[in-house]
Amino acid sequence: MNGKMILTVIVFLASSLVLFGQAGTWKQVGKSGDWSGTIAGVEMNGKLYTVESSGALYVTDPASGTWKQVGKTDFANTRFLFTAGGMLYSIEKDGTLYAIQPADGSWKGAGKQGDWVGTSAGVELNGKLYTVESSGALYETDPASGIWKQVGKTDFANTRFLFAALGKLFSIESDGSLYAIHPADGSWSRVGAAGAWAGTIAGIGAGNRIFTVEKSGALYETDPASGVWKQIGKTDFAATRFMFVSRGFLYTIETSGSLYQVVIGR
Repeated sequence: MNGKMILTVIVFLASSLVLFGQAGTWKQVGKSGDWSGTIAGVEMNGKLYTVESSGALYVTDPASGTWKQVGKTDFANTRFLFTAGGMLYSIEKDGTLYAIQPADGSWKGAGKQGDWVGTSAGVELNGKLYTVESSGALYETDPASGIWKQVGKTDFANTRFLFAALGKLFSIESDGSLYAIHPADGSWSRVGAAGAWAGTIAGIGAGNRIFTVEKSGALYETDPASGVWKQIGKTDFAATRFMFVSRGFLYTIETSGSLYQVVIGR
């Protein structure tokens, strides 16, 4: 490679960093505090759907921060919000599962009332909802019908976070260890060093990566296949409450209620 070609490559890389930003760089999106009442949220088709303590359901364009209310203020008892098959699904405080039309906020019950009352964590994988109960049981639910079945043994009473990545489930336990869980039979094995995620306060699975924020404010990217992780950016994220991934960016809602876009790379 001659000197001119090297210079061209350097200029291209430099311009790319200016255009796309280095991993871990962030900017505020929308108005400060607009999401201060958020109690649950999920990403679907490039939009963020969040429920406020007032009971309102909002859809947000994360690129611009513009939002609008969807439906009526029917959702104040929401504990968890998921998406599957183009629908939103909520688990309410009384343990009932509801299917929600994202276009207009209309809703209907799925399954039996109260069947998910013990849910402590959950995630969608391959169109199914996987939830962990306080009893330690892991359940797979067909959200369209509300039919569920237990998967594996009652090994999950200490699960704090549940993620989907690499076609598997991954959990962070109360001791800070990361486990890979096979959704077919509930078998599991530890990934990475024991206790390496003890400081985790928020996280999300995205394709072949898991992103977590520690109470120190550090943002980490983990390869769930090996448990190898690296810090991204500076310790700017200690106030993170919710995390989403959409169109190649990470989005966070902070305790202040502000929404931020974070560069994570490809």
